Amino acid sequence: MARSFLILLLLIPLQEKPDYPLKNGRPTSRGIDLYIEENADRLISEYQNFVGDSLFDAWIYSENLTKDGYYDSYELGRYYPNEVFITNAEVFLAYELARLTSADRDTLSSTNLFVKSAVFHELTHHYIYQLGIEMIHRDSIELDRAYQTFFRIYSAPLGPGSKFIEEGICEYVCVRMDEIISPKQVYIPQTLEDLELKENQYRVFYKYATHYVSTFLDTTGLKRGIKTLLHNPPPSPGEILEPELFFARLEQIE
Repeated sequence: MARSFLILLLLIPLQEKPDYPLKNGRPTSRGIDLYIEENADRLISEYQNFVGDSLFDAWIYSENLTKDGYYDSYELGRYYPNEVFITNAEVFLAYELARLTSADRDTLSSTNLFVKSAVFHELTHHYIYQLGIEMIHRDSIELDRAYQTFFRIYSAPLGPGSKFIEEGICEYVCVRMDEIISPKQVYIPQTLEDLELKENQYRVFYKYATHYVSTFLDTTGLKRGIKTLLHNPPPSPGEILEPELFFARLEQIE
């Protein structure tokens, strides 16, 4: 009898427990810290396998991004040369999209609120930075000043184009890695005012920007496409509204 009872227990599926703590079904600050600490190397390796290239000197941390007095609710991470910081605010829906149940996915029309996708987004900023250095020091290909760190820090703002392209590339990578849920219908701005409205910033600089660069990067391949975009001046506001004007003027690289 005891033996039969033991066999029955072994046949009952064990309920899977989350690897990292949740509060009301969402990642906690402590859980985010643990996830980053324990998975940073694995995430870098997974990213490298996807892009087919190596990342150099990339360090990933979790951080309270509100402590310096500035915080944007759309900002899930920050990138500084060689350093990725992911917010540990309790804003994420899950640690990874893959951890969501099918029922949970069906309730979401579009979201990037996953710790793993935030890491990949910021690692793409690092990859862009790395390719810029590679262009200058190995390829002897000109890097447009809008994407050069010095000019971005010390000169007057050069317009929204460089941010638009970079964020579009970052979200494109996350989409192609199946780490975010993309909207079925993308918002397309029609006027310059649409680009400037604060309530449109996420839809323009993340979702529309992804749509904007997707066909180009699908055609060129990621690495060559990024280098081509970095070599050329970013789109003007008018070219953001009319992408065919921007892509028609791009100087291609070998």
